[in-house]
Amino acid sequence: MTGSPRRALVTGASSGIGAAVARALAARGDRVALLARRAEKLSALADEIARSTSDRPLCVPCDVRRPEDIARAFDRVAREFDGLDLLVNNAGIGYRARVEQLEPQIVRDLLDTNVVGLLHCCQAALPLLRRGNDAVVVNIASVVGRRGIPGQAVYSASKAAVISISEALRIEWEHERIAVCTLNPGLTATGFFEAQANPSALAAPDMSRSSGPDEVAEHVLALDRSPRPEVWLRRKWRWLSLLSLVAPRTSDRVLRDRLGWSPER
Repeated sequence: MTGSPRRALVTGASSGIGAAVARALAARGDRVALLARRAEKLSALADEIARSTSDRPLCVPCDVRRPEDIARAFDRVAREFDGLDLLVNNAGIGYRARVEQLEPQIVRDLLDTNVVGLLHCCQAALPLLRRGNDAVVVNIASVVGRRGIPGQAVYSASKAAVISISEALRIEWEHERIAVCTLNPGLTATGFFEAQANPSALAAPDMSRSSGPDEVAEHVLALDRSPRPEVWLRRKWRWLSLLSLVAPRTSDRVLRDRLGWSPER
């Protein structure tokens, strides 16, 4: 990989992990396109970055649930950047609810954002990645994508889908010389849990040992420099997922005790 500036696109860039990744890329000297639904937040982030780097990122309002938005956004990036060297698929929403409480529209919105939107972004990005230099895709999944947890069945399933998509794309795009990486953060201190639907006010996780979004951003940049198939930010969750393959009831018990989950919760 050369030391020249990279052309990068980050989805879900208006806050949290996405904003941290955008700041880190811009600080590295890269040209960055920011995609998210909230135009005003994108603009505020771009202004902040411009003050510290003297180079304002490209802001492209885009709802990844809408294929027409994605097509329009990537057309604009193609005109501005000509190609892409790095795609960071970060857009995602959460949902804390027991399965018996699920609301169909929220389920559809989550899957359209976390899974279908990611697929469409990969599809739209492919022609640009083909014109990139040492092109890399980093798909932001989660530790719960390998080990589902109670109260977040839909979110866990969506991140499992992201992991499976990444596994498939690693082989599909191998001949294209496009590296596809999966990054599995654990708990991250952002506004993610406050923003998600939680109809029964299920207890939020203990955030005392959570990562900061800047830590996740550092791992994204590390994967861009040296791509790896899958990276976990919390090793204990990796062991728990492996345990669930060989001793699922034991894994269930460990997780239940760790979460303090009970049928009445």
